[in-house]
Amino acid sequence: HPDENDTVINYALKWNWLENPSNTTFGGVPQIDLCRCPRQKPRTMNIKTKDHMYTRHKCHGPEVKFNSGQEDLWVPSQAYANSEQINFLRPARDEELSKRPNANILSTNRMIYEEALPILYRGRNFMFITGPCPRGRYQAYATQRFFARLSTFARVYVTAFSLNVLPHEEDCRSEDVPRAYGDLAEWVQHNLPSFQMLRLNLWH
Repeated sequence: HPDENDTVINYALKWNWLENPSNTTFGGVPQIDLCRCPRQKPRTMNIKTKDHMYTRHKCHGPEVKFNSGQEDLWVPSQAYANSEQINFLRPARDEELSKRPNANILSTNRMIYEEALPILYRGRNFMFITGPCPRGRYQAYATQRFFARLSTFARVYVTAFSLNVLPHEEDCRSEDVPRAYGDLAEWVQHNLPSFQMLRLNLWH
């Protein structure tokens, strides 16, 4: 379970262009979905369909929604992983909730903001957690989206984050790994100047 230096961020993926996204199709590789995004030509000339097979990095990716501090927090559970269940999350316990840094202190004034910001980011390991999603959890994609939302001033203090790797997900396919994690690595190199540690969690 998360330790006292972990900051767990829950997120959800919204697939705006897939014809019928469903977690019931979360059955491993390969994953086949019909997509209606404008980036590719339709597979047929039928004006009523105009769909094509979703292809990562060619079609529009999912929209990432990050949960607020007022929403329920879910954390990884080793028990779920060992049971071979798709969803490996459990609700956070009270003691885990009490250890979360409180971002409300930053809204008081500019001086407090500048003094308190390092507490929220420096030396903390960010874990981005979601439940089962169509096509997998897109960990690298969601991680980059979260840090891209931060101000340049806040990014200076980010030093560590985790990635969860599940073998049956799209992120682990040999054809997707170089681009998915390569894009994240390049972005981190140029935008997180104090970054020091990547924790890679392999779930079997």
